[in-house]
Amino acid sequence: MAALSGIAWRTYPPEKLLAERFGITTGFHAGQQEIIELLMQGRRVLAIQHTGWGKSLCYQMVSLYYPHLTIVFSPLKALMRDQCQRCNDVYQIPAAIVSSDFSTEGNRATLALAVRGEIKILFIAPERLENADWQAAVRRMRISMVVIDEAHCISIWGHDFRPHYRRIVRLLDTLPANVPVLALTATANRRVEKDILHQIGADAEVLRGPMRRPNLYLHVERRAGDQEKLGYLAQVLPNAPGTGIIYTATKGDAEMVATFLQGQGIAAEYYHAGREDGVRQEIEQKLMANRYCVVCSTNALGMGIDKRDIRFVIHYQFPSSPIHYYQEVGRAGRDGKISWCILLYDPDDLAIQEHFMRAAMPESQYYEAVLALLRASPQGLSMNDLLWETGYSEKDLRVILIDLEEQHFIAYNARTLLYSDLGRGGELDFSAREAVREQKLGELTAMQAYIHTEGCYMRALAAYLGDQAGEDCGVCGHCRRDHFPFVLPSERMQLAAIHFLDEDFMPHIERCVIEKRLIHEAGWSLSYHGRSRIGKLVRASKYEGAGPFPLGLVYRAVEVIRARYPLHLIDGIVSLPPTKSGPLVEMFAQQVAALLGVVCLPALMKLRLTQEQKSLHNRLQKAENVKGAFGVRSSEMVAGRGLLLIDDIYDSGYMLREAARTLMQAGARAVYPFTITRTLHSDDQ
Repeated sequence: MAALSGIAWRTYPPEKLLAERFGITTGFHAGQQEIIELLMQGRRVLAIQHTGWGKSLCYQMVSLYYPHLTIVFSPLKALMRDQCQRCNDVYQIPAAIVSSDFSTEGNRATLALAVRGEIKILFIAPERLENADWQAAVRRMRISMVVIDEAHCISIWGHDFRPHYRRIVRLLDTLPANVPVLALTATANRRVEKDILHQIGADAEVLRGPMRRPNLYLHVERRAGDQEKLGYLAQVLPNAPGTGIIYTATKGDAEMVATFLQGQGIAAEYYHAGREDGVRQEIEQKLMANRYCVVCSTNALGMGIDKRDIRFVIHYQFPSSPIHYYQEVGRAGRDGKISWCILLYDPDDLAIQEHFMRAAMPESQYYEAVLALLRASPQGLSMNDLLWETGYSEKDLRVILIDLEEQHFIAYNARTLLYSDLGRGGELDFSAREAVREQKLGELTAMQAYIHTEGCYMRALAAYLGDQAGEDCGVCGHCRRDHFPFVLPSERMQLAAIHFLDEDFMPHIERCVIEKRLIHEAGWSLSYHGRSRIGKLVRASKYEGAGPFPLGLVYRAVEVIRARYPLHLIDGIVSLPPTKSGPLVEMFAQQVAALLGVVCLPALMKLRLTQEQKSLHNRLQKAENVKGAFGVRSSEMVAGRGLLLIDDIYDSGYMLREAARTLMQAGARAVYPFTITRTLHSDDQ
C-alpha cells in the first residue's frame, strides 16, 4: 500500500467534508469548526466539552487534511476499539490500534504500517509508551498531530489520573512546535484545566463549552441497603424507556445486581474489568444492539461505548466526586433525547468511597522502601523484581515509580526494562500527593453536597464543573417532582429481594482461558467470605478449631451443584490439597461426592509447600506461590474425565487456576470449579 497523503482544504472545505465524508448534514456544533481551524494552523488546543458533543469528530476530520500520522492516546480498550472501527468502516479513515489486546508480533506489524505511512490514525494506550518496540518505532514515524483523549487523566488533580499519561509530555517535547496537539475532556474544572495546560503548553488555546445537559433528568432517590435498592430496581425497570446502565462501586455488586434482575425476568448482564476480554466485547456488542434492558457495571463500561441512545443511567452507590458522576451520567442521552439519571442514595455507602480513597494513594513509607531497594541494586530492578520484593500492588507500584521518575530520583530503561537509582540526594517531596489527597476529600464532600442540595440538581452539577451560574433546569427531581413519583415495591418484590440476599445470590467464578487455552469452566461459590453466615462457618472450622465443615454446607453445596452444574458431564470430584486446613476440604469433597453419587478421586497432590494466598499481596507473589506446586498421582485417574474441583475459599484465583491447569495437562476433559466462599476483594488490579 502506498503512503497516504492529505486532502486539499480548498477542494474539500470542512462543511463539505462534514456532509460527504461524515454524513452530518446539520452543520457543526458551536466550537467544532474553530477547533479544526486552530489545529490546521498548527496550534495546541484544550477542548473541554460535554459528553456527546462530538469531540472526536475534530481530530478525525483534521487527520484527513494532514499528510502524515495522527497519534491518539486513549485510556480504554473499548474506546479505542469503537473509534477505530468507526474510522475504518464508516469514515474510510485507515486506522489501527496498538494495545495488549494484540500479540507482540501484531503490534509490531501495526507499528510498521505507521512508520511506512499506511495508516492515518494510530490509537494507543499511554501504558505502551514504556514499550521498547514503540520507542524504536516512534522515532521513525512522520507525525502530523497528537491527540490526548480523556485528557483529565494527565492531571494529578483529575478524577481519573493515570501516571502513564505524564509520559505523553515527553513525546510532545520532542516534536516541532508547529505540530498540533489536541487535548480532549468532558470533565476538567479550573484546577485540572491549569494542570493540563502545564503539561501540553501554557499557550494552548482553551475552548470550554457549557456543561449543562438539558435532556438529562437528574434525581436522587433515597433507598437504604441492598434490599430496598434491589426492590426499587426490579419495580421500575420493567417500565424503563429503552436500554440503560446501572453503575456500581464494586465488581461484586455489579454481578449481584444483574443476577437479581435476571431472576426477575429482566434482560440484565454484568460487566467489569475482571471478565475476559472476549466476554466484555460480546457484552458491548449486545448493548449496542439493544439486546439488554440494562448492563450493571463498574466504571469500566461507558467511556469506550459510543452508544447515543442510552435512555437511563442509575447509580447503585454514589461515586467519589461530582466529576465522576457527570462523566458517568454523561453516557446517557447523547442523541439529545430525554434520558433519566437516578442516584440511589444510602448514607452507609460513604464507607465504600472512604475505603477506595485510603487505598488509592500509596503511603510515604512505600516510596522510601522502593527507593531503598533500587539504591541497593546498582544493576537495576524490573517491575516484577519490585513486585516480588515489596509485595505492593501493581497499581501502587506504578504510581510510586512514575512519581520517583518525575522527581528525578530514578530512571527507566525501555530497552532493558529496568528501573535504576540516579544517586540523587535530598528528601522526597510529598506535598503534591498530600494536596491531591485533600482535594479528593473535598470532592467527596462536594458529592455529598450535591446529593443533599435543595436546589436544581443540574445547576449544582454544572456549577461545580465550572459553568457560570444559570437558571434551573426545570426537569430534575427538585424542579419537577412529578417526574419522579415515589415507588413502593410490591410485597412480592420485597420478599424476592430478601430471599435473594439471604439464600440465592452466589458469587460466580468466571470461565478461565489463558493464551487461547481453556484452564477451567465457569463455576460458583456458595457465598462471599465477608460477614455472611456461611463465611462465619468456614472461618470457625478452618481457623477456630470447630471441626469439619457443617453438614448444612455439604447439603447446600449438593443442592447448588445439582441445580447449576452440568452434572451429566461430571464423572469425578477432586479436592485441592491443603495449605493449612488439614483434611477439611478433602472430607467435604468426599461427603459431596457420596451424596451426588460421583466418585471422589485423590488425584491432586502438593509437590512442594506453599504459603497461604491471603498472606501475599500482589498478583506476582500469588502466582509464583502456586506455580508448579501441584502434581497428579496418576494421569489414568483423570484422563478423559469431567472433574468438579472443590476448594474452601476462592481468593485471587491463582491456586484454583494452577490446580485446574495441572488436571487439564494430565488429560482431564474439563474442570468445573466450586468453592464454599469467595473473598470480596480477590485481586490487586
